[in-house]
Amino acid sequence: MKMKIIVAVAWLGLLMWAEPGSAQNTRTYSLTIARHKSVALSNEDADKILAEASRALRKCNVVLKRQGPIETFNSPRTPAHVGTAADRDIVNKESFDIKVVAFPIDFCRVGQMHQGCAWDPPSPPARQLPQRRSIIVTNLKIPNIGRVWAHEFGHRTGLPHRAEKTALMACSVPMGPESGELNEHECKCFRGGPGSCNDPIETAEVCGAH
Repeated sequence: MKMKIIVAVAWLGLLMWAEPGSAQNTRTYSLTIARHKSVALSNEDADKILAEASRALRKCNVVLKRQGPIETFNSPRTPAHVGTAADRDIVNKESFDIKVVAFPIDFCRVGQMHQGCAWDPPSPPARQLPQRRSIIVTNLKIPNIGRVWAHEFGHRTGLPHRAEKTALMACSVPMGPESGELNEHECKCFRGGPGSCNDPIETAEVCGAH
């Protein structure tokens, strides 16, 4: 009888260790956030967005959290609105993980409206790679905006876009209740963190956005 109890306890321990959502299996990233002084975004607003981003990454057991209070951009010359490649590069130089600018972002890799951007300056175009140091997002208040933040964090790990429209890493971030698919490789990259993957970039013809 005593041996059965010992075996049962051992199996319970193994099950708890292997549970996908268990705390010891969760990878947490603490991210610094800054905004342009003209952009309204409170600590509480950012926490809600990050919590939503974490829900989108639940399958990967990845949690995104705020590190410290939201700050304002260091340089007074950093623009509130990203309308050109030059604007993008100036914002990218701000020393924070997430930079919040006014909606919309009109230029990331191409001149097109975006909600987020995580791309290095092209040099040359064939070598365009995800931006490893930072993420630019807007303070746009729409349902599932956390998926946009999670998507851009995916680019920061080195993930490119994926062709499937329901994927979290799709060209246009899906907003439907049943969308936001992640595959095993993407989860590996999310858990590995910034710079952990170096996937080949898709062509502009396949996906010319953010």
